[in-house]
Amino acid sequence: MLVNNDKSKIDGLLEILSNESRRKIIELLTKKPCYVSEISYTLRMAPKVVLEHLEKLEKAGIVKSYEEGRRRYYYIDKTLNINITLTPHRFSITYHEDKEGDIKNFISEISKIFNELNNFSGTDLLEKMNRIEKSFRALQREIIEKFDRIIDNMIVKLDEILEEDIDKIITYSLIKGVNTPEKIAQIFNIPYEEVISRFNELEKRGFVVREEKNGKIYWKLVWR
Repeated sequence: MLVNNDKSKIDGLLEILSNESRRKIIELLTKKPCYVSEISYTLRMAPKVVLEHLEKLEKAGIVKSYEEGRRRYYYIDKTLNINITLTPHRFSITYHEDKEGDIKNFISEISKIFNELNNFSGTDLLEKMNRIEKSFRALQREIIEKFDRIIDNMIVKLDEILEEDIDKIITYSLIKGVNTPEKIAQIFNIPYEEVISRFNELEKRGFVVREEKNGKIYWKLVWR
């Protein structure tokens, strides 16, 4: 895990993320890799504007790109955590580029510190509390990292099984929490009727199941 408290780097990241259009682009890229005209069409932005935002995001290390055929695809290839702590007694901002850690070690460290708290006071207590906070953050980041690795593995397997691009979009969306045809149609600008048709086909093939909640239909991926 790379922890960076460099003020200029943090200020640069916050400035990049303060732009709503760039946040929309990032959100779209969390669904799947996209090329410029695809982002332009989906988000209703001029291609030139999209390209300018992508260049800034790429320069900041938030996105990367690769060429496939005549298109350049943009994607997010790493987990970046920005932590903002604001309390009546403290304000801090840090960011972390995650590498693989050990959840058991983090939990063990947190438990150990909690057990020691009653034996300390004053400065020692503050130091212990800081250690607990850092361990909690590390645990949170590791859980996110493991979750992302599971999703990556699921996407790779689905990519091998499914042939139709729209089926891949639908299943990727379900993995990432977009679980209604309306949302998928809206996000990717796909005709609603086509999304429904593919859901029905995927249901017949045993890839998805529908669930009704409060009179509304939601879909869930069936993982084998």
